[in-house]
Amino acid sequence: MMLLLGAPGWGAATETPAPEQEAEPDRPELDQELRWFDKAHTLLSGSAQSSALWFDDFFGPSDDADQASSHFRLRLQQEFVEREEDELRLRVSASYYLPKTSKRLKLLLESDEQDDLSQVSDSLGADAEATTRAALRWIPINLDSWDLSVDLGASLSSGLNPFLRSRARYFESVNDNTLLKLSQEVRVESNDGWSETSRLNLERVYDDHVYRWQNRARFGEETEGLEWVTSLSRIQWLDDKTAFSTFIAASGATRDDGDESEIRRLGFTFRRNFARDWLFYEVEPQLTWPRKYGFDTNIELQLTLEAQFGERRR
Repeated sequence: MMLLLGAPGWGAATETPAPEQEAEPDRPELDQELRWFDKAHTLLSGSAQSSALWFDDFFGPSDDADQASSHFRLRLQQEFVEREEDELRLRVSASYYLPKTSKRLKLLLESDEQDDLSQVSDSLGADAEATTRAALRWIPINLDSWDLSVDLGASLSSGLNPFLRSRARYFESVNDNTLLKLSQEVRVESNDGWSETSRLNLERVYDDHVYRWQNRARFGEETEGLEWVTSLSRIQWLDDKTAFSTFIAASGATRDDGDESEIRRLGFTFRRNFARDWLFYEVEPQLTWPRKYGFDTNIELQLTLEAQFGERRR
């Protein structure tokens, strides 16, 4: 999650279009806006593209910092977990390109780890150690089907921990309704050494729902072997203010001696826009089967209040 410094012009978001509103092919400036918002979805057909953009807009994209020039997202989450202590979290993400840099430079302050799976369920990445990172992002390559970014910064939570991070992403349209997303990230930190993270996401878009299969694998000097997460979700549009998703997920690590990471999940997320076009709430109950409890059924409930400001939402 990211908070960027000095972003001007944050204000109320505009109304999100319903999925059935299609992009107008005779307006090249609109096509450019869609690529700027999420260029991967321009590889889909017109109807699927409009639906995909609406779902990402309503649920929030998986990587906010790449989807907007000026955007702020604040999430207050209360989590109730059987057999464990309740937890209240504040998550922040935002985006701001530095002016007069052709959208190639960003000044970032990350309050949490980025996670392509966060739009399915924040709890899938909740076990990662929270930290704060300040960085300057450079985007040397930004083409239609792939891009490359380089971050130079430092972790600030426990002393100064400089890091260098690079990520390449590739997008491929399998057909008019199906999109493949691949990404590879390499990071070197002074305290934790090197690590690499690979992601593979497959997305199938229909007029009123989306199927997503998302996978992440991470390996490095300080990881517990190969750390992995996989999830399958179905996101359903009800009206222009309401949507829900159902998902199944599993995560684990190949060298987890304490059996803390392996867990299976079955969950449901109800999300609604209310009161103002920039306010949302979510209710997410889950059934989980953690290995550390002998795969006995565990009940979790996450309640979220979210505010969005800026230019990302249409």
